[in-house]
Amino acid sequence: MLVLVAGYVGYLWVFADGPVTALRVVEATGQVTRAGLTGPVHALETGDTVGTNQTVTVGENSRAVLAVGDGTQIELAARSAIRVVDISATGLRVEMEHGRVSARVRAGSTPLSVSSRGRAIYANNADFTVAVDDDGALVLDPDRGSVVVDGFGAEDKQVGEGTRLSSLPGHDAVLGRVPVEFLLKVGVPGASSTRQADVLVEGQTGSFAAVRIGREGSWTQVRAGPDGHFKASVPLDEGPNQLQVQARDVLGNTRQDELTVTRDSTAPVISGSQVQWGP
Repeated sequence: MLVLVAGYVGYLWVFADGPVTALRVVEATGQVTRAGLTGPVHALETGDTVGTNQTVTVGENSRAVLAVGDGTQIELAARSAIRVVDISATGLRVEMEHGRVSARVRAGSTPLSVSSRGRAIYANNADFTVAVDDDGALVLDPDRGSVVVDGFGAEDKQVGEGTRLSSLPGHDAVLGRVPVEFLLKVGVPGASSTRQADVLVEGQTGSFAAVRIGREGSWTQVRAGPDGHFKASVPLDEGPNQLQVQARDVLGNTRQDELTVTRDSTAPVISGSQVQWGP
């Protein structure tokens, strides 16, 4: 598979049509900046260009659209950052640091490579969205055509529209259909009351989604597994505990649920031959 990928990418890079002049800023809304390996940070405006080894960062409630020629375009959502690795007649290569990028690559235009932590996505005629969080969890959704992926493990292959690729460093990648909606199901195995100082909360959500359970000032954070299953031991206060369960996937989709667990650790009262629990 690695030989096939290398050959495919080599073909794209050698036989790409049309000259590459510059990576242009087509749109810059809000806080959009450019910085080199050294030197100051500059605000980007429509019409500016971005060169090799420069990083584009998009702030909160902001957006940027970059393009090479008329057929290759990448859109950076809020809280995203990419570094331009190379831009030439052989193609555009960017390293994604975090955030979400939507790409459009038309046939005969400049090929595009998006990489993150040793994983790479190659396109010469496809539309796709890729997102990466701070822990390196990655989600790839091709919207049109197919892309070639490399560095995701034994399942390296082409990924087509309607298929989602989910990845987390240290785990095998997961391929599946794009879900209709972001799932969250939670529960407490056993009774909803306990004498213990903590309780086990389990649930189901999206692959590698980030989950936090608890309440303001006391959160337990876990990462769902490849199958979306998660569990966590959550500390309890005496009495009723209203726990929030919040899940967020790499694309930024969120779901929330609540459950109540009561802790009663009052020592039993012995009256004659009778044992009375609780207050």
